[in-house]
Amino acid sequence: MRVLLAVLLLLPPSMLRLDGDLEEAIRLYEKGEFKKAADLLVQLSKSSPDEPKVKLWLGKTYIKTRQWDDAVREMEKATRIEPSNASYRLWLGRACGYLADHTSRILFWRALERGGRVIKEFEAASKLAPENFDIQFDMLDFYLQAPDEIGGGEDKAKAEAQKIAKLDPKKGFAARAMMYQKDKKLDLARKELIQATVDYPDYPSGYLDLADFLLEQKDFEGALKNSQRALEMERSKRAKLITAAARIRLRTDLDKAESSLQELASGSLGDHDPSFEDIYYWMGECNLAKGNKVKAREALEKALAFDPDYEPAKKSISKLR
Repeated sequence: MRVLLAVLLLLPPSMLRLDGDLEEAIRLYEKGEFKKAADLLVQLSKSSPDEPKVKLWLGKTYIKTRQWDDAVREMEKATRIEPSNASYRLWLGRACGYLADHTSRILFWRALERGGRVIKEFEAASKLAPENFDIQFDMLDFYLQAPDEIGGGEDKAKAEAQKIAKLDPKKGFAARAMMYQKDKKLDLARKELIQATVDYPDYPSGYLDLADFLLEQKDFEGALKNSQRALEMERSKRAKLITAAARIRLRTDLDKAESSLQELASGSLGDHDPSFEDIYYWMGECNLAKGNKVKAREALEKALAFDPDYEPAKKSISKLR
């Protein structure tokens, strides 16, 4: 404790303020208060113009507030300051992807240009951190979704899936399942995900990947069984959400589902956790299952406040009109 205090005393006051304010901005971000986080980060960016972490978090916050051009600009600043940081490259690629996705058809060629830059940044990030699975799965998803003109393609996706499996056989099942899902080979995707739980029975993510797939395929009993198995091993927020969602679809233990969702909504959510729009959507569905249309509408409107393009919430709320 004395050593830590001595170190802190050696730091300049400006550095202490930067760390404290950045920590507060991250706390606001993880609580879903993105506008407040952005306001604080803008001030930090002015007072510490050469701090790449501030640029990164400001860019991430701009993604949440749907300011795509601003997000790209801040991520570019972060990578210029620290070009060898794989995380900055990854997030720059993601920001370019969001911008491309939300570029109007009138600006089609600009969208293509941005799309091409996505994979350029992902590949640069991969070279810097070849065993980072966030990067590898983002690359796989890009190869599966993007047209050949901007770097996508089935052969590239297959090679990426093989690379993931070589790095970690446990994750190879999910990578192959992604490919099968893209090709509408759902039986093969299910087989891969089931096999992951057989070969690696102590791997909670395997059960969660399977539960997520089964929920989407309307096998709610299977989704609940596997998400609960994952919860027994690891109390992850993703497992809590899938468990609640399966219960809602089965119309069972709705009070438990609602309590779990309220706990998630009131807590902190990181980038690997479910989004606030996901949670509020399922709160709306839970209240619909309980027959409370007023509370359902409130929750669905909150989901759309976080993401106005969130299709499940848009469809549900349209039924209430």
